[in-house]
Amino acid sequence: MSEITFEGLFKRYMSGTLNAGEIRLFRSMALQPENKALLSQLLQEAFNDPAYAESADFDAGEMALEVMMKARQSEAIPVLHRTKPSIVARPWFKYAAAAAIFLLLLAVSWEWNNRKKTGTGTIAQASQSPRGTARPMLILGDGTRIALDSAANGAIAQQGSAQVIKLANGQLAYKQFSQKNTGLVYNIMQTPTGCLYQLILPDGSHVWLNAASSIRYPTAFPEDKRMVEVSGEAYFDIAKDDRKPFIVTAKGMDVQVLGTSFNVMAYADEAAVKTTLVQGAVKINADRILHPGEQAVLHHASGELSVNKPDMEEILGWKNGEFYFRNTDISTIMRQIARWYDIEIKYEGDMSGIELSGIVSRTAKISQLLKALELTKIVRFKTQGRTITVMPYQEAN
Repeated sequence: MSEITFEGLFKRYMSGTLNAGEIRLFRSMALQPENKALLSQLLQEAFNDPAYAESADFDAGEMALEVMMKARQSEAIPVLHRTKPSIVARPWFKYAAAAAIFLLLLAVSWEWNNRKKTGTGTIAQASQSPRGTARPMLILGDGTRIALDSAANGAIAQQGSAQVIKLANGQLAYKQFSQKNTGLVYNIMQTPTGCLYQLILPDGSHVWLNAASSIRYPTAFPEDKRMVEVSGEAYFDIAKDDRKPFIVTAKGMDVQVLGTSFNVMAYADEAAVKTTLVQGAVKINADRILHPGEQAVLHHASGELSVNKPDMEEILGWKNGEFYFRNTDISTIMRQIARWYDIEIKYEGDMSGIELSGIVSRTAKISQLLKALELTKIVRFKTQGRTITVMPYQEAN
């Protein structure tokens, strides 16, 4: 019986002759770091040969997506593919473009995996800001600002009847040391561009803040209700308390819960406020009930409130350290990129109808991400300092 090699499995995968068990073995071996260099070499050789690519019984984009989606069950592995036909006439080019994307982002995925193994806590991504100044900030009741990335672990402030504590894992938490009513004292937690942060509210509820977001909350909740205010995007896992409803206010939308998990997106540059329910039940603006998997959308221009069923992986991708796009228009994609990398976006030409799908780790450098988007042959970018100009690919040539 001949020895099974990764190279042999690769060639048979490309020709479509692997059985189900061999495909699983190939996927597993493709994700092993020791096979990284060989996989890159094999892909380059295969996709650089037009005759081979034209006659092979495979779809390169599907291959990349299959391998990466399989890996995402345990790791955050990025992949990007296009959702509209390439304008390039040569039939084999679609394979070469997909391969180039696959190779580029596969390299990023290994860097991401290595970082995860030596992670630096919940604010590790703060250091990604291109300008080097991104710092998660706690603003105390008297206006004092504390940069949390440089604050030592342990008690960092006293606010009313509570101690503010930075935990060993980097999270922020509150510990009540007195039952004496000292009045409401509010804190504000802010994340800049390029930074995620997690905190534990005084009632034990967990909050994840996306980039360029903030939450305002009392350091001790009163007896009748728990109310916080959000700008930007936040994911909540609420501690259940039937006596105290939890209320999130976000640019005209009120979300009332008892104990549940949900996502609120309320950026100033978006056309609507969106609340997406993951688990439990919430009431929107006092009368609209959401069920798990549903999203309430409050449109700024019309004031209309609608409910739909979104792609949950796309909604929660940021919380998992990913850009996750599924048939997402280019302007929405670029707004997310701008918040994360602290850049300004301009457009040239007709960008209508341009949609992309894909999964990219937020640890990728912006140059890698833009290069991956360009390899779709749909869009191209011009970089001048912190300004990125987006153009349709054909108009950029």
